[in-house]
Amino acid sequence: MRLWEVLWTHYLSEHLHLYVCVAILKRYRNKIMGEQMDFDPLLKFINELSGHIDLDSVLRDAEALCICAGENGAACIPPGTPPSLPVDGLLYTQQDDEIL
Repeated sequence: MRLWEVLWTHYLSEHLHLYVCVAILKRYRNKIMGEQMDFDPLLKFINELSGHIDLDSVLRDAEALCICAGENGAACIPPGTPPSLPVDGLLYTQQDDEIL
């Protein structure tokens, strides 16, 4: 639950979830690259990390990445990338209604 609460605060960036993902991949980079994981084994490995991630370290790394990337990092995020949680608190956007 704590991870979601941090993401929903939009602390430093509304896209903090992307920095958290990078922090996790960075932390396990040697294992991923060393075993040359293809998509399926990588997905399995990442899913099995659930409940075993040192959340404090990952959040510190994500914060550092976000600060280091600054405006240049924000500029690399493609337009339309959804935020950690929509700013208005809704679980869907009006655009989703148009698709339906």
